[in-house]
Amino acid sequence: MESPFPRSRLPLYRNAIDWEWFDREFPAPDVYAETIFKWPADRLRALQNERFLKVVKHGWSNPFYRRLWSSKGLEPGDIRSIDDIGKLPMFNSDDIKDSQKEAPPFGGFTGVDVREELTRNPLKVQTSGGTTGKPRPTIFGALEWEMNGLQVARSLYIQGARPGQIMQIPATCSLANLAWVHYHAAHNYLGVMPVTTGSGVVTTSLRQVETAFDFGTDIIMSFPEYLTQLAKVARDEYGRDIRELGLSFIPTYLGPDTDGALRRELEDLYGCPVYDNYGTNEISHASFEGPDKDGLYLMEDCIFIEVIDTETGEPVEPGQPGNLVATSLFRGIPPIIRFNLRDLGRIVSNGTPSALGSSFRRMDHFLGRSDDMVKIRGNNIYPMGCLSAVRSDPRTTGEWICIAEREVKDRVIRDTMTVEVEVRKDAGALDGLREHLEARLKADLGLKVAVRLVEPGALDEKANLGREGKPRRLLDLRNKAK
Repeated sequence: MESPFPRSRLPLYRNAIDWEWFDREFPAPDVYAETIFKWPADRLRALQNERFLKVVKHGWSNPFYRRLWSSKGLEPGDIRSIDDIGKLPMFNSDDIKDSQKEAPPFGGFTGVDVREELTRNPLKVQTSGGTTGKPRPTIFGALEWEMNGLQVARSLYIQGARPGQIMQIPATCSLANLAWVHYHAAHNYLGVMPVTTGSGVVTTSLRQVETAFDFGTDIIMSFPEYLTQLAKVARDEYGRDIRELGLSFIPTYLGPDTDGALRRELEDLYGCPVYDNYGTNEISHASFEGPDKDGLYLMEDCIFIEVIDTETGEPVEPGQPGNLVATSLFRGIPPIIRFNLRDLGRIVSNGTPSALGSSFRRMDHFLGRSDDMVKIRGNNIYPMGCLSAVRSDPRTTGEWICIAEREVKDRVIRDTMTVEVEVRKDAGALDGLREHLEARLKADLGLKVAVRLVEPGALDEKANLGREGKPRRLLDLRNKAK
């Protein structure tokens, strides 16, 4: 039946995507789990090659990439397959910031005049966490925003989310991406009802717990630090064990939990499986664990990940750690082509079929930030390497920050590091705790560091705890020599 109304001239979201094409190219989570997720490696490679060449062709129309590539002597047509990806120069967040300084606020990197593009295409802006500086904006067109949610929905489905469930999201729908993508995934793609309780500023921890029990929450998505807080509040203030919720599973971001201690702690607290995930503001949801817990599956049809040496920029062998370099295989606003994330990771399976029947490559847990690395007396120290040691003793809250300082005495310079570790209010006797942590940190870091025990809440401001964005794990004071 023909509409009695004239066609709208507004740039409606529903008209911004060819939905039949979208379903063919990027199938729904249940279809994806039985098709692309289980394709053989050669078929995946062919798809990656096809999509890679399309994004490179589009990249030449973007002034940021055109200038970057031309400066290295490249011309259109030089890149003939994904095997040539190493010929393209990398860029990092500093280059994006420079672009945004030259053409504020979004930069030539975005590739479009935002206000003009808005007359044709719905756009959304999200920002980085800002833990290493001012939050960095990233623009999403309709396709990019839709994929933002679909990528998360795929991982949640493979981890066990099903229609009829309820997922609680104790994060705020703000300029940060985390709450938005999980809301979008649950509501639009899974038949799961999102309960967007927001962060502690919006909904207190006690109210979060009450809501979970009142609504019968099946899945809680949050960071490990807050999950432990909710379990404590449930016990101390609500009078119930959080395990009584009977959660189906917990999707979270475990960080460098290479010995599994953090996962074991959360699974013991909640009595359900805990799955790790990895993503960034620019590339969205890049990898996820499945029920096999055998590495994080790279979302191979959407993102191509390389691992490169932090100093030489050359590819490393599978199993060796290095910087993760990401290329989005669909993004146009903006394109993401060889973005050096400066996140440390390593490939743990290079296409060998998994227990779930997938040939997707798998990566280890996020291993920390290479730009957070500090050199102390000739040793490369990564603050996230403290995680296992700090959480090895139940008397700590699991929170810490590394403080690098410089002492100058009789013209002799000596760099030192102190790790401030937060202890629980109910920790009881602290006998031997500092010595235990110092010994464990020396073993893990390869360097003797001092440990300072601090009271709960003492790290909130220093470490950016309880706020939007990721915790800060390094405070470098060496430019303030004593």
